[in-house]
Formats: sequence, structure tokens, C-alpha cells
Amino acid sequence: MKTQTLILGALALAAAVFASPLQKESGQSCCGSMMAMQSGHDMDKPAAAKLVKGVQKATITIDNGMYIPATISVLKGKPVELTFKAGKNPGCGSTVVFKSLKISKEVGSKPVVIKFTPKEAGTIAFTCGMGMFDGKVVVK
Repeated sequence: MKTQTLILGALALAAAVFASPLQKESGQSCCGSMMAMQSGHDMDKPAAAKLVKGVQKATITIDNGMYIPATISVLKGKPVELTFKAGKNPGCGSTVVFKSLKISKEVGSKPVVIKFTPKEAGTIAFTCGMGMFDGKVVVK
């Protein structure tokens, strides 16, 4: 069992090191995608944020090497509040980084809310502190 765990760990590390250029260009990490496929989650299926009193809100759980949901859709020009909460095994995902927004927050036992207002359509990526798994906000 230990040998199998070591081999799987080595394969995951090799996949991270030798990730294809296509994965790097698309902004997806190999590890997050692999873990999502194994668990049956579709990382690209967007979950629409709910409009509450003029604010677009969504809750994202960090667990087992992924963000659930990993893709949130919002509308430009309206404030966004994303609540990140830790699952049973948040791992390095407990640090949430939005590079383009210059935001980095630690998610501990209490949920953390990240607020911003998207000015234009496009994609706003977020990652864990180590860049091993990721998510995105699709702005329409």
C-alpha cells in the first residue's frame, strides 16, 4: 500500500512538472484537473452567482485538492462576494490567490469573503497558494 501511494505521488509530481503547454496556456493546473476527473466533478461547468440585494454571491468549498464549484459565472459591473470555506481536507487550497486582483487570503476554520466588482467581461482566475489547483470567475 505504501509503495502504491509513493508511486501515485511520484506520478502526480511528474505530471505537475511536465504539464503540457496547452494546460499552462489555458490556466488549468494538471493536479486540479486530475483530481476533479477522479471525483466526477466538472471543473468547467459554471455555477451562477445568486443576486442578493444587488450583490452577486457564491460559496466555494475547498476540499480534496479542488474548489467546489471551480467555475462561477457573474455579470460585469455588479459587486461580487465569493465566500470560501474549508472542507475536511483543504490542503494548500486554504490559501486563495487572485493574482489579477492582487488578493491573497487564508481560509481557516471561519469562511473568508472576497469582494470585487468586475469592470469587463472575461475570466478572473484564482489558485491555491502553491498553484496546484485552480478555479475561475467567468464575467459576462
